[in-house]
Amino acid sequence: MNMILENPIILGLIIGALFGAALFLSGLANPDKIIGTLRLKDLHAMRVIIVFLVIGMIGVMLLERYGLEHLGIKSTGLLSALVGGAFLGVGFGLTGYCPGTGLACAITGRIDALITVLGMFVGAYVYIRLYHGLVVPLDKIWDYGKIRWPETLGIQHSVTIAILVVLAIICLIMTRCKKKAE
Repeated sequence: MNMILENPIILGLIIGALFGAALFLSGLANPDKIIGTLRLKDLHAMRVIIVFLVIGMIGVMLLERYGLEHLGIKSTGLLSALVGGAFLGVGFGLTGYCPGTGLACAITGRIDALITVLGMFVGAYVYIRLYHGLVVPLDKIWDYGKIRWPETLGIQHSVTIAILVVLAIICLIMTRCKKKAE
């Protein structure tokens, strides 16, 4: 068991397989669910993503609190994040796949997912080629340094997470499916 945990490739494959299984079990591997969420007609995907984020936030907080992990904070280049987010959003809206769902569905042999993954690799190649000439200069515009919400808001990290969890619960309650009266 130790050999598996110490080998980052094997551990990555196991975690990736579990994540892919979670995508399928939650319904996020269905591009129609994603498009429905983007059109604000089917909020199932948004609700699942909120649950994933809350679990991830709490997990990272606990890992940091008990000294099992320390995450380095990357400098906040707002303009490059907005440009990258716009590209991701356009691809997301056109295909109904994010990188995770695209890979999970490509493994099942879906042609549209395979084309999406090919597009991701082309996009990654273009990004690598343009990195020093375009991305590095963009990162310097609206660069706020290594900041996190707690420091910006002047409150403890755990309080920030508690507030976000409460907001997530409110969002989940407000978007829950109401059963139709028979």
